[in-house]
Order: sequence, then structure tokens, then C-alpha cells
Amino acid sequence: MEIITFVKGKIPESELKDFLAAYASMKEETIPEGLIASYLLKDMIEPDFFTVETVWADSEILKKLMDNDETTLDVKLFEKYNVDPSVEIHEVLDNYTQFEE
Repeated sequence: MEIITFVKGKIPESELKDFLAAYASMKEETIPEGLIASYLLKDMIEPDFFTVETVWADSEILKKLMDNDETTLDVKLFEKYNVDPSVEIHEVLDNYTQFEE
């Protein structure tokens, strides 16, 4: 099953435009092996709090990155704005799709 990571941090309003552009530019980077999807989320209660949710193919991909001391692009994004982000790593145990085209 997939692994989902959440990288979270507070971005000041003064840096928001650059932060959003930096996230958008990540799409131009080489996509890391095993990355399925990435989402930039804005907190609805604390509007200066952001999360990058990333879905990985499996735990081995993430373990390989960690073993090589590689910093993922989402962590680097927050660090670029002097934010030491919190990181959560979750294993997907089950899922379902509610809407399909």
C-alpha cells in the first residue's frame, strides 16, 4: 500500500506569493521515483498554515530516500522560507474511491 507524508509549516503572508510560485515550480523538477501525487493544502482555520501532502508508491521508496539522507522537495520548500516543518509519515491501510469519471 501507499505511504502518505504531510509536511507542515507556517508561511508569513509577506512570503506567500513566492511560496506558491516555488511550489508550482516543483512541477518542473524531475519527479522522484515512486511519487504518485502531491497536494498543496491551505488550512481553513489558520490561513498562514500550509501542508504539502505527498502520496508515495510504497514504503521502500521513502526508506531509500531516508537511507541516502536525501531531503524531499516538500521539506526543502519549507526550509527555503526558514521554516522547520513538521513531518508526518502514514501508511495507507485501506482506501476506497467515491467518485470515478
